[in-house]
Amino acid sequence: MHSIEYTVQKIIAKIHLGNIRYNAEQFAALTGTRLCAVVKANAYGHGAEEVVNALSGVADHFAVALIEEGVAIRAAACGKDILVFTPPTDEEEGYLLAANGFVATVDGLYTAKLLSKVCAKYRLPLQVHLKVNTGMNRYGMNGSMLGKVCKFLQRDPYIRVTGIYSHLYAHTRAVAEEQRTLFVRMLDICRRYFPSVIAHLGATYGALLGQEYAFDMVRIGIGLYGYSPCETEKISLKKGMSTYAKAVVCRTYSFGSAGYGDVRKEKGTKLTLCRVGYADGSLRRRKNGMEDSEKNANDLCMDVCVREGRVARGKYLPVLIDAEQTARKTGTIAYEVLCAATRRAECIYDDEITICGE
Repeated sequence: MHSIEYTVQKIIAKIHLGNIRYNAEQFAALTGTRLCAVVKANAYGHGAEEVVNALSGVADHFAVALIEEGVAIRAAACGKDILVFTPPTDEEEGYLLAANGFVATVDGLYTAKLLSKVCAKYRLPLQVHLKVNTGMNRYGMNGSMLGKVCKFLQRDPYIRVTGIYSHLYAHTRAVAEEQRTLFVRMLDICRRYFPSVIAHLGATYGALLGQEYAFDMVRIGIGLYGYSPCETEKISLKKGMSTYAKAVVCRTYSFGSAGYGDVRKEKGTKLTLCRVGYADGSLRRRKNGMEDSEKNANDLCMDVCVREGRVARGKYLPVLIDAEQTARKTGTIAYEVLCAATRRAECIYDDEITICGE
């Protein structure tokens, strides 16, 4: 094990790439289908390019929310398909999708015609996946639109329809079964026009429901990073991230407040100022779900947390170890906690490095 002294004053995020790769391998083995690694939002805060590199040889496809996110991982993906979830809204976005070789989402006839116009104008080929609405009511076309879109794209010389997908919106089997039934009907319509399309309905939750939800590919997001959206014994996951903040100042309370507001402490109380605040992704309120938050003396400042007790200057204290536990304490979900956790952090990707003072 190696120790290294950090001069940065940021939060330190230890990203366990080996764990993320392990999780991906578990899902690939569980489903036996193609695996699409979802690395949107900077890989849920873990670092998209680094995660894509770590999943080389495991992931078959990658998925992002934005064109910009696709550009950021294009080199690391080494030619593997990158699906962009957000449909284009104008010609510029359509051009960028085609010019970068991404897989575009078609959610209706408007998008199909837009992309057809762009591809003909610039003579660019383009792969697309059809997004169908099975109840989520975000992006996606209803069944009445699907046939029209298929007929239109079947005649297009530049566009290849290579996939069809939808998304489960509730973590209950009854709702999932309703959505699956509708998806199968839409898949049958699509395959009349495009027999070899890749069908994918299940994200992490769908992958855990069983083989009938795997279809040709599963899109694994939160599961890659060590968390399951439901209780399961089918798979064992390892956490992909832990974050730490440095103790900067130790002082003895004598008067005034412990941070903003009129928060009094008993004279002589030992206080430690940790270099973490709400600008670093933690909630402002005192009981904010961070590790040992019961020691917080007050609500967080933007850049500082005042804690009761004495901690040696320079020692790193854990901020986030288990995003699910933090989420439960704060009334949110692990997804949001992870996306915020590295907002202003120094990410370290070598599992062999330990935090000095940790």
